[in-house]
Amino acid sequence: MSKVEEHPFQIRRHYEILAVAGLVVVLSLILQVRSDERVIVTGFPEYPLPHACLSYVWFGIRCPGCGLTRSLVHLAHGDWTASWHDHRVGWLMALAILLQFPYRLIALWRGGSPLGIWVPRLFGYALIALLVGNWLLESLWK
Repeated sequence: MSKVEEHPFQIRRHYEILAVAGLVVVLSLILQVRSDERVIVTGFPEYPLPHACLSYVWFGIRCPGCGLTRSLVHLAHGDWTASWHDHRVGWLMALAILLQFPYRLIALWRGGSPLGIWVPRLFGYALIALLVGNWLLESLWK
């Protein structure tokens, strides 16, 4: 199989996405969710992390991503029910993050995207649509 020449920006992008995905996985493993739903670093329960969502902090309005951090942390610790409760799309986002490792490594090895341009783009659009759709459904039910 011959390597396809890829632009340096695209190569750098693969490395950046691998680093971010790795960081998300590591953080999901070292963070925990307290009983009051605040996220903490394991071993420091008295120091909860600040809320990550500025929409919620500033306006009291949940955004399409509200609850994803807690959902990913619960998944990393094997608590599927709590993960689903915090964000119904969390498991799919976790899967998308984990799939970055083989996808990006193959892209770097081959010198080009193994799925072309449109499959990853459509997958990204589908994830965004699911996040927004989940948010709309959640907003209507409350």
